[in-house]
Amino acid sequence: MTSTEKDERLLARIAQGERIESPEEMTEEYRVNLVHLMTMQADSELAGGYGYVPWITRAPGVEEKHVVAQIVKDEIRHATVMYGLLADLGVDVGAHVTAHDEMFTMRIAADADIGTERITSDKRVNIFYYPIDTWADFIFFNFCMDRGAGHQLEDVRQCSYGPWARAIEGIFKEEKFHIRHGEYWVKRLAEDPKTHDEA
Repeated sequence: MTSTEKDERLLARIAQGERIESPEEMTEEYRVNLVHLMTMQADSELAGGYGYVPWITRAPGVEEKHVVAQIVKDEIRHATVMYGLLADLGVDVGAHVTAHDEMFTMRIAADADIGTERITSDKRVNIFYYPIDTWADFIFFNFCMDRGAGHQLEDVRQCSYGPWARAIEGIFKEEKFHIRHGEYWVKRLAEDPKTHDEA
């Protein structure tokens, strides 16, 4: 079978609503693009978890420290799930994470604008390059990023790669909790006269 025929067969299966379940069913183009998208999610989940860690101790009140710790745990778990899926596709996850571990915590100046640029091998979303300096930064980061991720994950729930679509169900539920947390705190900061202007 030619590569064109293989491409056409794969696209026909996807058009019929079939899910791809193994690397053997993929064309090379499909696999490369799938790995790229999944790496972007995995790296972003890990970078998000790393970026939130300092806010466990800096969060106001014991209950909020617990909530932030739960969010960190969720983000690291999401990264672990995604890296597991990538390993199933032949990605050397250990080498990838080791090569990028310092990058995942690297931040640029708050007033810098990297636009659509990023370090080529670092697949995390650009927002993860920016610092989280205040509680309001943390809340608005949480509010905006998790809402954006929710839209992306909603799309993934319908994707053609079965293992990813199934894994997203649990991740999506946890992201909805993160979205509600951000919504609660944005409202709280905006309504409090002491934090209204910063919000």
